[in-house]
Amino acid sequence: MNAKKVGLGLLDTVVKVAFIIVIAMFIIKYAKIGYSYGYHIFNQTPVSSGTGRTVSVTIKPGDSASDIGDTLYSKGLITDKLLFKFQEKFSEYSGKEVPGTYELSTSMTPEEMIQIMSSGNTSLVQEGEDEASEESSEAVIGAEIGSDVGSEESSSD
Repeated sequence: MNAKKVGLGLLDTVVKVAFIIVIAMFIIKYAKIGYSYGYHIFNQTPVSSGTGRTVSVTIKPGDSASDIGDTLYSKGLITDKLLFKFQEKFSEYSGKEVPGTYELSTSMTPEEMIQIMSSGNTSLVQEGEDEASEESSEAVIGAEIGSDVGSEESSSD
């Protein structure tokens, strides 16, 4: 009888230890995945380096971040649809994508693609031209605002 109790107690301990080991393995596995996603949300990398491959992408009215992610993934512009959804969600352009056809490149980061799709600019932003492009965009926006203000002033006269 005593040996039976010792055997059952030992079996109970082995099962509990095995259960704890399995739980610890799951925690470690999913912590690594969570860290990887968190890291790549804010440290984005393009699919390819150099000039990349230019792809035409059409965003339809009502497309969600998931729909856009599916489209970009199928065209080879991103490597992970779920990661793109998180990157879009944490982007300053979240939910601001404008329907249209865009020329995007595999050398762009997801943030750059989201920025282009949010601005409604259907042209490709080349690497190295980003700063000049941003300055010219600001100049164009400033000119548009100035012309709007000027037209409002002339219409109110």
